[in-house]
Amino acid sequence: MFVLLSRIIEGIPPEITRRIAKPLFMAPLPSCRPKTAWRIGEIRTHGPLGVAAGFDKEGLYTRALSAFCPGFIVVGSTTARHRRGNKPPLTARLRPLSLVNAMGLPSPGIPTVLARLKKVEYPIILSIAGFSPEELLAQILYVEKYGNHISAIEVNLSSPTYKGIWDRVSPLISSKKPLFIKVGPTSDLRFYAEMAKRRGYGLVLTNTLPVSDERIGVGRGGVSGLWLYPILLKMLNKAREYAGRDVPIMAVGGVMSCRQVRDVMKLADGVQMLTGILYFTPYLIKRLNECALDSSS
Repeated sequence: MFVLLSRIIEGIPPEITRRIAKPLFMAPLPSCRPKTAWRIGEIRTHGPLGVAAGFDKEGLYTRALSAFCPGFIVVGSTTARHRRGNKPPLTARLRPLSLVNAMGLPSPGIPTVLARLKKVEYPIILSIAGFSPEELLAQILYVEKYGNHISAIEVNLSSPTYKGIWDRVSPLISSKKPLFIKVGPTSDLRFYAEMAKRRGYGLVLTNTLPVSDERIGVGRGGVSGLWLYPILLKMLNKAREYAGRDVPIMAVGGVMSCRQVRDVMKLADGVQMLTGILYFTPYLIKRLNECALDSSS
């Protein structure tokens, strides 16, 4: 069934599927009530596999996504204030089972997103982005003050929109909440892994791979999906070599099958998924979370 769905979805232009999906994922579905418990560092979740940042940037889809029993949901990335993002086209398909996107970090602003998330009782990680250290720190302080319902903060330091300007900002960041630093294929992985071990951060590996693509409105974007999977495995091995086993790591990048989940979980404490949901529908979340839990028992 999943293979048939992916073939149907592959034949539809991604801009159209994105517009169709928005009203569907705003449905007020009842949240799943799983009995399972999992830990990723200091975070308590309902399982090791969750939804990655980028799917629900505005806090509008979280309730519907929670109906499919993910371990957790990453919302964002947010910015301190309203941001429009890039002009379309924003996405293009890349075979096999991959995408190029250049959303441009659109956000209604962190106050709006946090207000929406108060209505959802589920493990939520908030991904934040910003164009200065001050913007990132302001959002961390805002979450600490108004985000009691937020389990952890993911700091996006590797969006292609940044054009590589954040290589050394992470030592400035601290929080009372558990912090995870999201880095990409072009980041200085050894620096981030050793710093995470030293400062008690977690890591999210990996962000999209920056590429040029004339199909995208701004002429460039980031590759997500199956193309990233070999890169993810190499980064996980290197991160464990640099940081050891004590640093909590969440893996993201082309994980779409039970076999991949089992292989990744040998090195990671949790897994995030986005492009697989777009190709195989959110039912894949529940399926892969069950696979991850079964392999750990």
